[in-house]
Amino acid sequence: MKKIRVYNDEEIRKLISNSNVESIKNKCQIVYKNEFKLWAVKEKLNHVEKTAREIFVAGGFDMTILDEMTPQRRLCSWVKKYKMYGENYFISDKYSYKAKSKNDINQVIDKAENKIFDDPTFIAFVVEKQNDGSLKSRIIRKENEKTNN
Repeated sequence: MKKIRVYNDEEIRKLISNSNVESIKNKCQIVYKNEFKLWAVKEKLNHVEKTAREIFVAGGFDMTILDEMTPQRRLCSWVKKYKMYGENYFISDKYSYKAKSKNDINQVIDKAENKIFDDPTFIAFVVEKQNDGSLKSRIIRKENEKTNN
């Protein structure tokens, strides 16, 4: 079973005073600012020789408060997300970003599924992401063929 680190009031005060910390949830979860996450990822990718601990120290974190594995775990997670989604993941609200990529597209498909897939003129169902982040769908159908009798 994984132990959960609970921060005391003095440690929380020090963490909150760091400009890279957004908040502390339930005295045990640090919420980092997106700007710090993106900076840390770019720092790691541009300077491979730097350790996660060195990057967190450069970010102003007191390593006597954080355990040994926290910087490594956080940075590894952020790098994976950066490689999957790019900078937009850190710039946009992460919850709405996920919703647009899965839930919204499933809703669009569910609404159309019953109506179009049984149609003999149906060719394709296309979902496109607009510049504003919204999803637009369109249906491609066969044109009516004229027969010469």
